[in-house]
Amino acid sequence: MSAMKKRKQCVSKEETCIISSTTSTKETGDNYGQIPMDIILKILSRVPAKSIARFRCVSKDWGVTLCRPYFTDLFLKMSSLSPCLLFTFHAEGKWSFFSLPESMLISDQKSSRVVDSLSHVPIDYPIRVCVPVCGMLCTKDEWDLSGKKDARMMICNPSTGGFKLLPKVKTRRRRVLTYLGYDPVEKVYKVLCMTSCERPYSQKTEQHQVLTLGTGKMNWRMIECSVLSHYPQSQHSEICIDGVLYYLAVGSGCWKTSMIVCFDIRSEKLKFIVDEAFKDIKSPSTLINCKGKLGIIHPNASGFMDGKSSGFALWVIDDIEKHTWCKNIIMFPSLWWSLVAGTRVRIIGTTGNGEILFSPCVVSIPFYIFCYNMETNSIGRIEIKGFGPVMDQKIYTFLNHMENLKLIP
Repeated sequence: MSAMKKRKQCVSKEETCIISSTTSTKETGDNYGQIPMDIILKILSRVPAKSIARFRCVSKDWGVTLCRPYFTDLFLKMSSLSPCLLFTFHAEGKWSFFSLPESMLISDQKSSRVVDSLSHVPIDYPIRVCVPVCGMLCTKDEWDLSGKKDARMMICNPSTGGFKLLPKVKTRRRRVLTYLGYDPVEKVYKVLCMTSCERPYSQKTEQHQVLTLGTGKMNWRMIECSVLSHYPQSQHSEICIDGVLYYLAVGSGCWKTSMIVCFDIRSEKLKFIVDEAFKDIKSPSTLINCKGKLGIIHPNASGFMDGKSSGFALWVIDDIEKHTWCKNIIMFPSLWWSLVAGTRVRIIGTTGNGEILFSPCVVSIPFYIFCYNMETNSIGRIEIKGFGPVMDQKIYTFLNHMENLKLIP
């Protein structure tokens, strides 16, 4: 049996009904009851990415139609209205991805949810990852891969399982830091990388290079960064909002001031926000998208948070040019300790309704996501099931993930 026939057998009854409505006209010549193609595409833009993958295998015409930019852009737009949590970890020789709609994050003492398995990418070694942007994800840096034979950074689409190795960065430095950004106007993804000097008591980034995805042969291009010598803070201290990539950093040398670095994806220009208000913002602070505004959450503890943590400070920017901020000190309710206890968690961001989510750092059974509501000062948890028989694996959890059908060129 051919691969195409096998894929056709996986199409559900509901999917078959949609397909039949568009194929019957070609087969019978009868226009009665035909659904216009634009309506069909709008319907299909609301189904899971897995279904679209099967639809593409129904026929050559369907494969061409559902790979066109018009439909993939429409699908991404609709997916952005229903974002998901993305879970990823490395186990048993593969990089696994799971998702859960954010709309299902309604917590109570006994709630639980089952994740949907998205894809598995074969890879022999554990990796670190950047914060996903518009459905794409990039491995974090080359330093962790330097001891692995032929190991290279890669870009990956968790929804399709497609991935592409990135060209090696030409540098004599051992460590290369990377970030992923997206320009919503030109609809392009770019990877920003920085070579790093790792001397004792003197960490700083040096060369800054950019790679644009989807432009044929991929090459790293040097860009200027002559304003401030700096070094990025801990992992997941970055976020991309409206075509600007933000990440936390600290000044190099004797000047150890905390700052926010802003990289405009389209112009490829870097600028820095240095303010007295940031002097207490240290690692492991987290940048968040707070209803379209840039926010910073800094826990009232060093390292990871757990049940003993008392709360956190939240900065929300009002005007990024004028450096006007609103700062709030949040104290956890007493229930925090009894729910979180000794579990080490990290902040993963805010949901559309303003809840702040915390996720464990490793896979465990049971595995809980903790939801804190700032308006009611209440805390809840949701048990997450469906990861399979894995334990103690380092897990990355991300908010606001979008399903993306675009194929990596």
